[in-house]
Amino acid sequence: MATISIASDKGGVSKTTSAILFAAELALDGYKVALVDADLNQQAVAFGLKADIVGLTVLGDVREDNILTMLRKAEAENEVVIVDLPGGSSTLALKALHRSHFVLVPSQASLPDVRAAMKTIAQIDDAQELARTPIARAILWTRVLSGFESRSARHVRESVEAEGQVPILRTQIMERAAFREIHITGKVPRQVDPSSSAAANVTAFAGELLTRIASLSEAAA
Repeated sequence: MATISIASDKGGVSKTTSAILFAAELALDGYKVALVDADLNQQAVAFGLKADIVGLTVLGDVREDNILTMLRKAEAENEVVIVDLPGGSSTLALKALHRSHFVLVPSQASLPDVRAAMKTIAQIDDAQELARTPIARAILWTRVLSGFESRSARHVRESVEAEGQVPILRTQIMERAAFREIHITGKVPRQVDPSSSAAANVTAFAGELLTRIASLSEAAA
């Protein structure tokens, strides 16, 4: 069992989309998954109302005063709990980070996004200090254009990767219409066209993240 938070200090980086794609992929693979929507916009809850995925439960109405109780219950009833955190710092976010085994930080390869990602990393460090135990984390590059990367985006990405201060997933979430459409249809790419590039992108992303989480469990054993 693992609790994974998806966190970003900035909007527009596909935080909620990444949370939905990961949760749905695991549920389609047979895991029992709870997606806890702590974001003010409640887009994951809206997706959950449309979706028909066995094993996936989307929970809303998350507040500072009930987040820990909700997480304990979700962890007891599911194999994986994924938390879509609100943007910015808050007591609610700190509580969820404190309880997380892994935190994923989505970011576009732009200077404002990377600065926001570093603020999120600092929040994870605060939660780690309070927990007195390491909290694993990684950056996920999102909304990457297929077949083209601007000079500025490449410079930002390569600079962050060269510094090596924060782990970065090898898999990137590409900019695809199929990912935007999940909020309209309630269906993820694997349900619409399992052989599509979008579906393969999600499978690779989820597989890499699961491998990282599994390695944490092995190290702790």
